[in-house]
Amino acid sequence: MKKQAKEYYLMHKDIPVCLMEISEDGVLGSVRRNEAAAEHFPLGGQMNNVKFHDWWKDRAIPKTRHGAKSALQRLGYSSTSSALVNNLALSLSDCYWIQPRGEGLTWKDTNLFTNDFVDTFGEITINRDHMIDLRKETKFNCATSQGELQKKWCIDKDGRRYMIKGNYGQSYQQSLNEIFATKLHEQQGFNNYTPYSLVQVQVDGNIDGLGCMSYDFCSENIECISAWELLQTIKIKQNESYYYPLKKVCMNLGIKEQDFTDFMDYQIMTDYLMTNTDRHMNNIAIMRNPDTLEILGFAPIYDSGNSMFYNVPYEKLAHVRIDDIKTHSFIEREARLLQYVRNRSLVDVEKAEMDFKIYEKDVVERHIRILGLKELYERKRNNLRAFQKGNDIWKKREYR
Repeated sequence: MKKQAKEYYLMHKDIPVCLMEISEDGVLGSVRRNEAAAEHFPLGGQMNNVKFHDWWKDRAIPKTRHGAKSALQRLGYSSTSSALVNNLALSLSDCYWIQPRGEGLTWKDTNLFTNDFVDTFGEITINRDHMIDLRKETKFNCATSQGELQKKWCIDKDGRRYMIKGNYGQSYQQSLNEIFATKLHEQQGFNNYTPYSLVQVQVDGNIDGLGCMSYDFCSENIECISAWELLQTIKIKQNESYYYPLKKVCMNLGIKEQDFTDFMDYQIMTDYLMTNTDRHMNNIAIMRNPDTLEILGFAPIYDSGNSMFYNVPYEKLAHVRIDDIKTHSFIEREARLLQYVRNRSLVDVEKAEMDFKIYEKDVVERHIRILGLKELYERKRNNLRAFQKGNDIWKKREYR
């Protein structure tokens, strides 16, 4: 039986950009654009309706998020898409939301940057055994954030929004990696990164464990547009690297070539040092003023947790071939990412000497990994030294 559709305006703050039909289970139907507000239409959906439908689907919490299925059942949602609609597609990353046709809601009434909220979906997926459903105490929950790890948005006593992230499996290494990355950027004197701190969370079995938290770098005056969304604005050849198409889009939007290459050079080299294998196009973003639509530059580097061989079993660490690591990024082979670097000296290898004591905070059984992680990291530093001396290391074997 077909679900009945209801009409909603997609709003950019208080500007209606289109009228949409959405079914009860969150499926998008017909779309009528407001041509008078065309410049406020989501960049990722501007090319055609297929792209816009994809943009809409991407706003929902991924079905693959850890604990998502049981959270949906507990909250009474049929899908992450229906949760998205029920929560007016509100986000803490941008200023888009949906207004039910005929209702007088405004941005001031609804936005998550200034109104109190409780992220009930995040509450359940972070603390599944101690679910607190506070939906009746707040009108709007938070049902849009990308990524598959458990996540939860919160508000501190000063009103600042922050996100707590958990980990996969029994280890806390993904959270510890974020702290490691924070320290690396700090030692480099680089400013455009997201600082992470450790927090206590409850993990399976009612045990106190570790997660990490970071403050939101978006606000009512700053919104994020992912590299993936930017890439939806142009046609890309099959099997083409995303690097140059992304560069083209960014420069067309007003980002200077030097600013693009400097940011990418630094990010590629520090990701290489930490063996971050997850710098996909949703983990790179630019920032924009939602009112003037002025591009403000790259978002601070974020989501570096899938690094430092976090998913490699201890017995396999000694056999890792660091010249042949696969990654989710512009291209598949990590070492070849270095071919995009223009300024090889942007990262100071000597200031990249790291303290590995942070990993002693992981579960005791994982402590045997620390020496292996340190050895692999030092091998990567040696490789980066060779690269900075002019060696195209993706063409050669590992430097020792």
